[in-house]
Amino acid sequence: MAADETRTPEPGQVPLAPLPDHRNVHTPWWQELWRRHAHVITPLRARGLQCDIEFGLSTYNVRVSLPDDSYLVISPPHDPPSERPPGDPEGWIATREYPDDQMLFEVIYDSAPSNDPGAPQRPEARHGGGAQPLIEAIDHRLAQLGLLPHPVLPHENSHVPPAQPSPLPPRVLPPASPKAAPPARRTP
Repeated sequence: MAADETRTPEPGQVPLAPLPDHRNVHTPWWQELWRRHAHVITPLRARGLQCDIEFGLSTYNVRVSLPDDSYLVISPPHDPPSERPPGDPEGWIATREYPDDQMLFEVIYDSAPSNDPGAPQRPEARHGGGAQPLIEAIDHRLAQLGLLPHPVLPHENSHVPPAQPSPLPPRVLPPASPKAAPPARRTP
């Protein structure tokens, strides 16, 4: 986790958007949730989008801040509650929401299986919990809106496979000492 914050990108590698800035970043439970959602978070961070993990109505969600002050919420289906582990849902629902106007709400992607036998099947449902079609749909919509800070080029691969449950708890690294941080740069 700490290496995620400080690593220098290799030549040709896209730098990742920074980690969230809150006290939970250094807790084992938050780090485990971050790891389990890395296959969704990492491609978005490679596009310059800041991500966080938050608890929604009944699931853990990925919240993505967008340059126009709107945000994405990427979550598994809320009903019925799933027995699957966080980060490995039956499907994904990605919505774009606005903090100042709750009436502005857009569904960007929905691959959740339908529980209503009479409902028409959504095209995305065939992808289930796959992250790559989700990321492609988000890319497409954000590119239409001009909200991708750093689009990923076709030859770049930012796909991360879903996390497997870890037998051991994640290692928690202490926060970096203030002395180790480089001095802030001032612009004249």
